[in-house]
Amino acid sequence: MIAAPTRLGPDRPLRVHVVGSSAAVLVEPQHGPRDGGTYGEQLAGVLGGRGVPTTVSHAGRWFGRVCDLLPHYERDVRDRFPDVLVVNFGMAECQSNALPYSVVRHLTTWDRSSRPAALLYREKVAPRLWRPLRDYQRAAAARDTRTHRLSPARFVADTTRLVELVRKDCGSLVLLLDVDPPGDRVEHWLPGTRARAAAYTELLAGVADRYDDTVRLVRAGAALTDPAVELPDGLHRSPAGHARTAALLAEEVLSWLAR
Repeated sequence: MIAAPTRLGPDRPLRVHVVGSSAAVLVEPQHGPRDGGTYGEQLAGVLGGRGVPTTVSHAGRWFGRVCDLLPHYERDVRDRFPDVLVVNFGMAECQSNALPYSVVRHLTTWDRSSRPAALLYREKVAPRLWRPLRDYQRAAAARDTRTHRLSPARFVADTTRLVELVRKDCGSLVLLLDVDPPGDRVEHWLPGTRARAAAYTELLAGVADRYDDTVRLVRAGAALTDPAVELPDGLHRSPAGHARTAALLAEEVLSWLAR
């Protein structure tokens, strides 16, 4: 059993670190406004209001996968030395890879660069390439039952590796968030993603079951009561959605600290 810190206060706040895909760091609609902030940012206020001074840091990445985090584990996880690690992966990993991950990431990136040639490519060429490829991806995903952007076995292995490392190095409470049920828009363009997301959530449950209650699955996506409001683009939370998740995470942390 990993012990909770016992000397928390203004000079020793609880350290919470959030890693994951853009679901961990974006607020919708239109990537804002940031009223209330992400669930991590709101968690600091919720716990502070319950008498637990808390600082929160993030290492989220657009279209991020757990396999992309592990090579940077020392910088993005261990060096933060978190008391609590919140892990929010699975949505990118579970998707069909009929159109390869590298191609989709390249064509949908928000990185517009500042070079004239790159700007021209992003404004004039990439959208024309993306439209027919997006249509192909939709058709192919509807028939694809074999490929994933990260295979189930690799997803379990890499998530377990992350859990093992942070427990050994930092003694952290690890909270694994479930994979949010994707909205209608996501299901339209990537048919079958809802079933895939549910399957990857159960993989996360299997990882959590290997440990005592200092590794926990938090079914935050399943707890969203009004996805049209709380998950407006089908992938990212609104301030209200983040608030609901922050409340769930706070209860998990407080029950750990009570022990």
